[in-house]
Amino acid sequence: MRKDIRLKDFKPDEHVLIVVRHHWFVFFKDVIGILLLFFLPFFAVPILSIFITAGGTNIPDGFGFFFASFWALILWQMLFARWTDYYYDVWIVTNWRIIDIDQKGFFRRDIATLLNFEHIEDVRTDINSVIGTLLEFGDIQVQTAAANREFIFKDAANPRAAEKIIRHAQEERMGLRPRV
Repeated sequence: MRKDIRLKDFKPDEHVLIVVRHHWFVFFKDVIGILLLFFLPFFAVPILSIFITAGGTNIPDGFGFFFASFWALILWQMLFARWTDYYYDVWIVTNWRIIDIDQKGFFRRDIATLLNFEHIEDVRTDINSVIGTLLEFGDIQVQTAAANREFIFKDAANPRAAEKIIRHAQEERMGLRPRV
């Protein structure tokens, strides 16, 4: 939990309770997939060259190196895009509101804010896998009575703790629990 985040538009008595990010395992799965794709040309180019030379045409000497380099450049960009999405997707829960920042590509960001804890009808966590249970990650869903009916954060790290903090902040804001 980071408590040193200060946004320009915070109220004077507003402070960060928790910053929720995707679990590291989500990024790890993507890295493993990209690494597997990285090795694809090392198997595909020799096999393709056997079939092409059997057909009577010759492949230029630098074709395999060019293709592998181009492929590595594309995968490097995919890895950087995944890291950017992983790093900048964040929920910031303060004692006044929930801010959902959803990074969509390199240059587009969707920011939604739930301003009143009074509008929260339900906070739910879903942990749907054995790995999610072991590593403690899952989905957090905040159901509201507002026009935007729900906030969903997929594959959040430690969703039960985030749910507990949101419920505690809601009770405190609504006067059901004394402020500490």
